[in-house]
Amino acid sequence: MKKLLALVSSILLVATFSTPAQSAGAKYTVYQKTLSSFSSTATTLTSQQKAQVKAAVEANPNAEKFICTGIRYFSQPMSVNIMVRKRAKAACEYAKELNPNLSTWFQNKPTQARSYAGKVLLTVKSPDLASLTTSASLDANICKLQENSRTRKIGDPVPVFTGQAEIRGRYNGNATAFPFAPTALPITGEIDVAFIFVDWDDLPGTKADYDYFKYSAEMFSDFYWMASENKLKMKMHIEDKWHRISGSYLDYATVSPEEEAQRGAAPKKQVFYDGVVAAVDDEIDFIDIEIVLIAIPTAKSVFVGGPHEFNFDWNGNFKTAERTIYDIAAPGDFNIQRPESGTPTWSYYVHEVGHMLGIPHQADEDENKTGAKKYVVTPLGGWDVMSEHGGGQRTMTTWLRWLAGWLDDDQIACTTKEEVDSELYELTPVNVVGGEKEALVIKLSETKAVVVESRRFDKKFDVETGNSPNGLIAYTVDASRASAQGNQVILSPRDITEYIKQENTWPDWRELDAIFFQGDSIVIEGIKIEAYSIGKNSDVVKVTRQD
Repeated sequence: MKKLLALVSSILLVATFSTPAQSAGAKYTVYQKTLSSFSSTATTLTSQQKAQVKAAVEANPNAEKFICTGIRYFSQPMSVNIMVRKRAKAACEYAKELNPNLSTWFQNKPTQARSYAGKVLLTVKSPDLASLTTSASLDANICKLQENSRTRKIGDPVPVFTGQAEIRGRYNGNATAFPFAPTALPITGEIDVAFIFVDWDDLPGTKADYDYFKYSAEMFSDFYWMASENKLKMKMHIEDKWHRISGSYLDYATVSPEEEAQRGAAPKKQVFYDGVVAAVDDEIDFIDIEIVLIAIPTAKSVFVGGPHEFNFDWNGNFKTAERTIYDIAAPGDFNIQRPESGTPTWSYYVHEVGHMLGIPHQADEDENKTGAKKYVVTPLGGWDVMSEHGGGQRTMTTWLRWLAGWLDDDQIACTTKEEVDSELYELTPVNVVGGEKEALVIKLSETKAVVVESRRFDKKFDVETGNSPNGLIAYTVDASRASAQGNQVILSPRDITEYIKQENTWPDWRELDAIFFQGDSIVIEGIKIEAYSIGKNSDVVKVTRQD
């Protein structure tokens, strides 16, 4: 009987760490871990025990209760309680140090299992997300704000252009709200992209330059495949050599952004495009090419920002024997990553091609004046590649992806300010292709909504900044604002005016403090938005009416 009791006590106290103990319909999942043995009368944690506590904390990021139980063999004197209780206290204090948001509790209990005497049992209780979250949402069409800006009014026709000649003079600009405004390029399917390397006698291309730009081409293609949920494929035609342009690179170099103007007179960039065509037209068949991306040597300055053209502007062109192409981009100093400066060239290509496709610019150029605050001029900060393509997270917001038709309606959880009571929604990180729910959209009015989405560090596209991007972000969408009017604005759970310092970003170390870690919240128009749970593969947002 004694052996049976010991076995039962053992089972009650200790469960396998990797397997949750959960009763049917329970609100919590429970994980247990017994720390390694203490020596003699020690009451402080060894490095091994600290590692075990840390593993328990990290394995349970959503934990609400962290209980540390000091175990005394039932026949030992009561004085042993003090020792094992001190051990339990040390374990819980260290857990609290690792995660200040934890609710900890330490205690002592007797056991008849001699092998566990003197040890500390960790019991971690976390919300069972499956029982907490709800898939209930309104029809997604309710949350599709209709653009009513200076460039497009509700009810304005949205033409579907069949070619570059048809779109000229008829396009009102990239849409910031529904319906999406397509350009002459398709938003889904396949686009043929020519990637061309050009150099000069006095500025020859190198193997290192070739490898850098080839990588940029591949990253550009991979990004759109990911961001579009595998709905848009960039079919890359990457040249395998450098093509020599006649004359000196100085004949084509620009010294000011005005010489690369996207609209208005900028004859020097057309000279460059013509020079590229002269160098490659006999060797490349452009019959199917819709976009031309150009690579140049990096050893010297050729362009300031980088000339680029959009199919709806017709301010420059690439006139080949087979066809004339109006979607073009070449990088300048700002967009060539050198040791001390420059944004990644691939993200520059992504940004400019985004506009070619119809995706709006996420800055407020109306406010881009001397002395203007960063959070006013770029209210989305470095959290979207259409805002700052040199920021820490090179991705696109779920609003832009939904607007483009890359996210399906059933991947959006929709509610309205009037419908909110107290709900929980589970969200998949934005870069996970095929996520069940990738955004919560709360409609506040006919022209305004709040979007909440989950972010994670993506080692392929993001850079290490010294700050964790793992959590939720929230931002407003204003359908009364047009492209380049800052229609998406970050909502910070702290102080938007207090920037966080970012490493490995350019040209600015300042970033908007956007991430909602577990427990962070804001209140907007009487609705509290809280990061209820930050998990390993998904997050839970809680929205509550504040009456």
